[in-house]
Amino acid sequence: MNHEEQKLQMQCVSWFRELYPQYAMLLTHPINEGYKGFGRIGGIHKAEGTTKGVPDLLFFMPSAENVYNDQGILIGVTIYHGLGIEFKTPKGKQSQEQKDFEKMFTAAQYKYVVIRSIDDFKKLMNEWIKMIHIEFRRRVAAAHVEIVQAAEQKEKEQFYKVIGKKGE
Repeated sequence: MNHEEQKLQMQCVSWFRELYPQYAMLLTHPINEGYKGFGRIGGIHKAEGTTKGVPDLLFFMPSAENVYNDQGILIGVTIYHGLGIEFKTPKGKQSQEQKDFEKMFTAAQYKYVVIRSIDDFKKLMNEWIKMIHIEFRRRVAAAHVEIVQAAEQKEKEQFYKVIGKKGE
């Protein structure tokens, strides 16, 4: 990944985490680059399951997409298990490994998208979130609240431990 793609990815992740904190933990970057030519380290990562061509971000949230015919009439809905996002500059091209992974990923009913601007990312993610089934939204929101409350409680306990008082 080049510097322009990294910058775009970081802007997109920052925007997403601010707008959708309840889903932030489910949008992740699989560290999958930078080990070419490092011999032993590259071999370890490969043995651990690193796969060439994996997209820059994975969003572990199922969603759907409306399907329209040529006249713009809704004819169905496609359900996806999750989303893979590959960042490219306006002139950037996918490697053969990325094309191969996209083929396997989409065959397994995941959505794969190449993003070239933050506006494209915002549009994609807003549409994706809008089409998440209400039950999944509810479950994720509840889990997010539990995680936030547990973190706040731990922070409170640490504070009282530092000041030498018991929590109230």
